[in-house]
Amino acid sequence: MVVRLFKCVPAAALGCAAFTVLSSGALAFFPPVPVTSDEVKVSPVSPIIPVSPPPVVVVPPVPPVVVIPKEIPKTPCVCPGPVRPSEVPEPMTLISGLVGLGVLAAAAAKRKLAKSASNDDSQPK
Repeated sequence: MVVRLFKCVPAAALGCAAFTVLSSGALAFFPPVPVTSDEVKVSPVSPIIPVSPPPVVVVPPVPPVVVIPKEIPKTPCVCPGPVRPSEVPEPMTLISGLVGLGVLAAAAAKRKLAKSASNDDSQPK
C-alpha cells in the first residue's frame, strides 16, 4: 500500500508544477513577493474631539392608508420555448483537464512498459 502511494508522488508533483506554472489561479495560493522598502510609515493621529449626541425626536406613527386594488385584466402568458445553455468552460479548466489526462496517460504508459518488461524477463531466450 505504501509503495503504491510513493508511485503517485511523481505524478502529483508534475500536476502541482503544471498547475503552478500554467494557472493564473496559482497566484491566489502563491501571491507575488512585494518589492518595496522595509520602512514603515505611520501617519500622524488627529486629535479626537468629543461630540454630543443629537437630540432624540419621536415621530408619532402614521395610520396606514387603505388601498382598494383595481381589477387587473387577465392576459394569456406567452412563454418562450426551452432555452439551451451556451456556457463555455474557462480556458484554464480545459488546460487543467488536459494536463490531468496527460499525467494519467503517462502513468498508464509507465505501467504498461513495466508490465511488458517483466513479461520479457520471464520468457527464456
